[in-house]
Amino acid sequence: MPNESLADTVYAEIRSRITRLEIAPGSSFTEAQLALQLGLSKTPVREALARLRQEGFVHLAPGAGYRASDVTIKDTRELFALRVLLEGEAAALAAAQAVGLSDLRALEELCTSTYSPEDTGSVDRFLEANTQFHLMVGRASGNLRLTTILEVMLVQMERLFRIGLLLSSRADEIVHEHRDLLQAILAGDAEEARRVAVAQVRASQRMVIDALVSSDDVTTRPIALPLGEMSGLV
Repeated sequence: MPNESLADTVYAEIRSRITRLEIAPGSSFTEAQLALQLGLSKTPVREALARLRQEGFVHLAPGAGYRASDVTIKDTRELFALRVLLEGEAAALAAAQAVGLSDLRALEELCTSTYSPEDTGSVDRFLEANTQFHLMVGRASGNLRLTTILEVMLVQMERLFRIGLLLSSRADEIVHEHRDLLQAILAGDAEEARRVAVAQVRASQRMVIDALVSSDDVTTRPIALPLGEMSGLV
């Protein structure tokens, strides 16, 4: 297998462990530990971690190790503020170009995806469908650069969504929101699509923050997550 392909595979695996909370927020680890777990040399692991650092999933830790990025209220609010800008614009552009974009019909199937907070497998499937739904909206915008940035941001936010979904149930609301957005896009109503997209992002922000903390006095310190057996790598 070519090194580039192997590095991509390792990158996807480590990123998945972070977004699935298998590597807990704030937990420390080394290249050697990951390489041992994955049964690989340190080179592809190092390359994958360099990419993950660039995208904000991990940071260098004191010494020779790494640290999964923390979850903080400050970062959460910043990510959602960015998402409002990106998704509102993507939805409006997608609606403006909706005529003839039959691929948007594939969004209808994704709209039906739901989950149960007690079933982590259903949460996994829902998050995957949710990310694909919003990525398809981004691609329908026709703006490749916007879509690329949106993809990285959505994957970064999967960890936040997972925490929120495991602690609350908004399945019916989210399905309804997705259908409202799809309807506006297919109708070619750019302003309505923007309004619905922004409203959805703000509703998601309330869900995540409400699930994380019970008051607003936590702003920059890492949040203690109810992860049970999820203890990271070390």
